Amino acid sequence: MKASDIMTIGAITVRPDSTVAHAARLMAERAISGLPVVTAHGKLVGMITEHDLLHRKELGTADRRSRWLDLWLNADKLAKQYAREHGRKVEDVMSRDVVSVDPDTSISEIVELMETRRIKRVPVVRDEQVIGMVSRANLLSTLARLTGEPPQSVLNDLVIRKNIADEIARQPWAPSATVDILVRDGVVTLNGTVKADHVKDAVRVVAENAVGTVRVWDNIRVVTDT
Repeated sequence: MKASDIMTIGAITVRPDSTVAHAARLMAERAISGLPVVTAHGKLVGMITEHDLLHRKELGTADRRSRWLDLWLNADKLAKQYAREHGRKVEDVMSRDVVSVDPDTSISEIVELMETRRIKRVPVVRDEQVIGMVSRANLLSTLARLTGEPPQSVLNDLVIRKNIADEIARQPWAPSATVDILVRDGVVTLNGTVKADHVKDAVRVVAENAVGTVRVWDNIRVVTDT
């Protein structure tokens, strides 16, 4: 199995010049722990996660060091830390040493990457554009689906999921937010968020028309940017 088989389609992103408040609000509203940071042209340049926002002036959690300790720390490191704790823009706090995978990266490689880098989610990139995310939740859902299931049933469901994901990816209206596709015994469950009712309807129609689909449960929410 590979990244494209289990990834969440699309990704909620922010720009480097977005405010930290906007990024924090998106993570809270969409119940996600991290956001890819992309340029105006969609190129991945960083990630901002819950961890990046733990030490903030607004929370009263900025590091408080004694002055004698400051003497032992490099001035550049002190300046960088100050910017992360007080900066108002995403570019001030984001992690720039971001790792990504392509759609054909195997699940075993992704797991190893998450373990060695101690990260919870990885952007999936094609032609420098973020097309999805693989998180630990995606991996756990896949594990739960595979455990104890008859192999042929699992394979059939994976084919249905792939056909739905591929059809959505080919469309000019492909969601720029996030959609999870879960298939069990031909029953398709759609979760996630999109930015318009028509996109929600189109995703549902794709799932309903996929060969092998028995029923579609549409739990997608429409959430417009504010």
